[in-house]
Amino acid sequence: MGKIIAVAVPKGGVGKTTTAVNLAIAFALSGKKTLLIDVDPAGACAEILDYKKEEIKSDIFDVLQFASSLQQVTLKSTVTNLDFIPMKHLKYVDEIRLGKIAKNEKLLGNILKPEAFPYDYILIDCPPYLTGTTNSALIAADSVLIPTMPGQLSINAVNKIVDHIKNIQKNYNPRLRIEGILLTIYEYNTKVSFATKKNLFGKYPNLIFNTTIPKNATVGEASVNNKPILIFDPVAKASIAYMNLAQEVIQKRYLSNS
Repeated sequence: MGKIIAVAVPKGGVGKTTTAVNLAIAFALSGKKTLLIDVDPAGACAEILDYKKEEIKSDIFDVLQFASSLQQVTLKSTVTNLDFIPMKHLKYVDEIRLGKIAKNEKLLGNILKPEAFPYDYILIDCPPYLTGTTNSALIAADSVLIPTMPGQLSINAVNKIVDHIKNIQKNYNPRLRIEGILLTIYEYNTKVSFATKKNLFGKYPNLIFNTTIPKNATVGEASVNNKPILIFDPVAKASIAYMNLAQEVIQKRYLSNS
């Protein structure tokens, strides 16, 4: 059965969706059958993967409304081993409806469990808040990957989601674990980066990934061209870092199962 990893943190602008998309691609390039699911109403995963609006007939929102099956909304990506379930950019009225649907907290997990077997990894890109589909994803997931950039506000967001995960473990999903805290948009040899890393290592010494995702201008260039960095420039520093991150996650799973 595939491992379900929620990519979540209650803060925007930290590279959450970029991480979800590129880690999914990195898994796929590593030979792992992977499914990427977007449950963020912003619907940014499809944009990064360069899907046109007319290519997306239905999405995960339709599945949660029982209007479509998971198989009907699953798209084959241009990357071998990678499938994708999109979320259309929702209108305000639909976001409210999605929030009401997500109150059925175990719905997403119940839908995903039967579909997890063909995959090695299922990545869920969550909204930058802890209610709604983020909560549903954490209840469905085996682990949570927490991306964070240097800065005190990002540290606060990490503390907040760690506390939330403890609540999920206690009340809904005792198997949920923290996959790791990932430092993104990281600038080496700057005071803020060093201070952030020191702070997080001091509080969560066993949860910080060895891999960090460096600040890389090529990521912005890739975004402008509607391409994931791993596809736009496979040898960019950030691309290499995402491949390293995938190997770190794969190795951790191998060691935990051996």
